[in-house]
Amino acid sequence: MDTLAVRVLLFSTLRQQAHVAELELQVAPGGTISACWDELCRLHPTLAPQRGSVRPALNREYSGWDQVVASGDELAFLPPVSGGAPLARVRVGPEEIDVAAMQAEVGLRGMGAVATFVGVVRDPDEGRPVSHLTYEAYPEMAEAELARIADEALRQEGVGEVLVHHRTGRVERGVASVAVVVSASHRHQALSACTRVIDDLKERAPIWKVAD
Repeated sequence: MDTLAVRVLLFSTLRQQAHVAELELQVAPGGTISACWDELCRLHPTLAPQRGSVRPALNREYSGWDQVVASGDELAFLPPVSGGAPLARVRVGPEEIDVAAMQAEVGLRGMGAVATFVGVVRDPDEGRPVSHLTYEAYPEMAEAELARIADEALRQEGVGEVLVHHRTGRVERGVASVAVVVSASHRHQALSACTRVIDDLKERAPIWKVAD
């Protein structure tokens, strides 16, 4: 199948993480900026969690992720500029969740509300005794999808920051398996975005409870 060649530019922290400032991507005809980002993250997986804080620019103009690209286009992915911008940070892995640290991490400049959701392993679960649960994930895809979910909440709910951490591996009963922290100007924004993120996570993130 024929492909299109798109020139991609990376700046600042994105350039540092990928160790490259410019590259050429091959994408299928009809491919979107989002598809270009996915291909970029396939080549440089460390970039995947950054999507929520990245803005794309096509041919030197800010553009939406669903914009279709053409051969020869110049596509830049831009991290937050000086002065701050909405941020999303996501993590999928076996590390214990430190909710207090997540809450301390969100920027409160101009923010009047922080909403937090913590999901714990419950016992009993639907009448069955539970000592622990084990979570399996496709971590690279899960982080990329969580970044998309967080980015949607940032753009559509108008919040300041979204942090998400989902455990993998064995998690004991009563211990946090997932946490979402959102900062916003007003409580209704923070609460709405927090609910939206956890609901979308349950539907879309490739993370599973598995039987031991």
